[in-house]
Parts: sequence; C-alpha cells; structure tokens
Amino acid sequence: MPPDDLSAEISFDDLAAGLRGYYRGGSAHQQAAVELLIWHETWLRRSDFKGACITQRTAGQVARIDWDEAREFIERGYMQRGRSRPLPASTSERAVLDLAVALGEDQYRLSNMGAAHRRAIVQAVARAVGEETIRP
Repeated sequence: MPPDDLSAEISFDDLAAGLRGYYRGGSAHQQAAVELLIWHETWLRRSDFKGACITQRTAGQVARIDWDEAREFIERGYMQRGRSRPLPASTSERAVLDLAVALGEDQYRLSNMGAAHRRAIVQAVARAVGEETIRP
C-alpha cells in the first residue's frame, strides 16, 4: 500500500504525536530514530519526505515511517537532466536523515547487542562527536 499524502492534512505537532503513538512500546532503535526526526523537524516538515515515507494509519492520530521507503528516498535523491543528484538539503540535514533511517532499519543490529557492546558503541559515538566519554 503506498503511503498517504500527509502534506496538507496533518500539522507537524499532530504528525509527531502520531509517530510517537505508533512507536510507543516498540523497539528502542525505532523510537530513537523517530525522536531524532522530530527533534530535527526538517524532514517531517517536507512534503516530499512525508508523501514518500509516512503512512497515516488513523485520521491524523497515528502515523508510521516506512523505513524501506525512507532508505529509497535517500538513495533516489532527485533526477536532473537524467542524472540522479543528492537530495536538495544541507549536508547536515542529509546526514541526520541517513542516521535516523539507519536507526529505524536497525542497520547496525543494535536491537541484538548485549550491554557491553551497547556501552562500547555509546562511547565510540561520544568520542566521534568530541564529547566526553560516558561512565560505564
């Protein structure tokens, strides 16, 4: 079933609430992905992203992201003169979307990691962004 066009019918706040409602009680990696997209706001405000990747489940109250479609959305970019180009967005905006989709897809298999591996990943990400490491 193709995603519904949510560009006109749903406000950002309603969309955020709908996504939180759908993913409440779900996997931690998908909740993290949704919260990153809500915090960032850009992609959830773009009609092209919403139209391609978000399906509204019930009258504005519940919405979900099709992670496979979101990955295709990133990879597809847009066509110009017969050639694919990156999505029209800043490097940071594309990077946030790519990370959120990777989390949503569970690309890094975080859902199967044990506690020691999760701590090591958190430490590595903290170091990569120049933050102090987190105590175990």
